[in-house]
Amino acid sequence: MMFRRQETLITLESRGKDAREVFAELFAQAKANFVLQVDIERPVYLTLRETPFARALQLLCEATNTRYSVREGVYYIAPIASAPLPQPPTAPPRPRTVRLVGNGLTLRAIAAEISKQAGVKVTVAPDAPDLRFNLNLPSVSVEGALDAICEGTGLRWQPTSEGYTIAPLSPPQARPAPAPTEQTPPARGASANPRTAPSRPVSPDQPLRCPKCRYALQLDWRYCPICGAYVKHLTDRAKRAQESPKPR
Repeated sequence: MMFRRQETLITLESRGKDAREVFAELFAQAKANFVLQVDIERPVYLTLRETPFARALQLLCEATNTRYSVREGVYYIAPIASAPLPQPPTAPPRPRTVRLVGNGLTLRAIAAEISKQAGVKVTVAPDAPDLRFNLNLPSVSVEGALDAICEGTGLRWQPTSEGYTIAPLSPPQARPAPAPTEQTPPARGASANPRTAPSRPVSPDQPLRCPKCRYALQLDWRYCPICGAYVKHLTDRAKRAQESPKPR
């Protein structure tokens, strides 16, 4: 007939004792060999009365965030490796917005204001004209502000490793002047009923030019990229003239 060995009952009382002392008392009552790592040092609060040794050891390990293993009859107590704390979910970054409201704002002053408000570097190329703008953009993204500045002004923006840069568009290709002919046609005499001037503002063979600096303009420009003069009324008139039906 086999008799089952009765497990040792443990009684522990701790009110802030060092965990190492509590473990030592536990194994002293169980008359078991143990090895305890020296870095286990924390206060323990517990009360165990006539608790089986295995259960008491399990509860003490849970209270001290430790684990035990048994090798050749010796109990080894070591701390559980602390798992990294879960990181709180990060909200997606909000698009940076700026406020640009004012009259007569220069291009470089606007770039400096965008850099100040959005915390991103906005540079202006040295050859870009210092145009002036009347802006009413109470809340706009950085790229939306750059679009509003560059649209129809002969400027363009592009992202860089540090932020954005504003530079003039490539200058338009000038049409080559027609080569002079060797024979000059004879001058026509004045007609009795001279023809009226055509309605288009510029001859189709001549590019539309800025009245201030005589720079060749494109029909979608609002400002001259060289001198900054306002030319939208000229480019609009030239576009209307091109779109009007030609007389047969």
